[in-house]
Amino acid sequence: MKSKLLIVLFALILNSCVPEGLMRTWSTTEDYDRKFNNILVMGLINNVNLRNEVENEVVFTGRKFDLRCVNGMSMFPPELGKPFEDVERAKERMRKDGFDGVVTVTLVDINEPRYIPPETAYSPLVYYDRFGNYFFRTYDLVYRPGYFTRNTNYFIETNFYELKVGKLVWSGRSTIFPPAELATYLPNYAKGLFKELKIERIIE
Repeated sequence: MKSKLLIVLFALILNSCVPEGLMRTWSTTEDYDRKFNNILVMGLINNVNLRNEVENEVVFTGRKFDLRCVNGMSMFPPELGKPFEDVERAKERMRKDGFDGVVTVTLVDINEPRYIPPETAYSPLVYYDRFGNYFFRTYDLVYRPGYFTRNTNYFIETNFYELKVGKLVWSGRSTIFPPAELATYLPNYAKGLFKELKIERIIE
């Protein structure tokens, strides 16, 4: 009985160390300027209402962590179409507006090849490394007709890029959830996201 109690307590301790909603995270070992003053939150989601909901929740939570975050919809609205045909031009515009970091938030179907089961070690794919490469690959994925449906399960994939060179500094993904639960799931995920970024000293 005593040994079972110890096992339960140990499991509770382990779970308490994992920010709520996050399943896998990765962070760079390279040095970079961690003083982010202005962060753009980009939802890569082929559903305007859903994109707006996701961006707003992440922005709202980021501000509670004393970060200056801006909704990507305000800078790159849907009527502009695909905003990064010229990535360098888009990055220059973001720098001109004072952004030094970009957070991308994507809903990924668990049937996609990039899905990695919990028992497998997680590291971002090679093309994640640069913001432009990731955006093009992901845009082609999530903006396919019929990509988002109510009949499959998704996970949230989040990347944090420092904007000086557009380099990936952190990547994380959520546990799996059905679309119907996104509204209740998202606030916990956003809170867990920024807790993890603080814990890992990705942001100061």
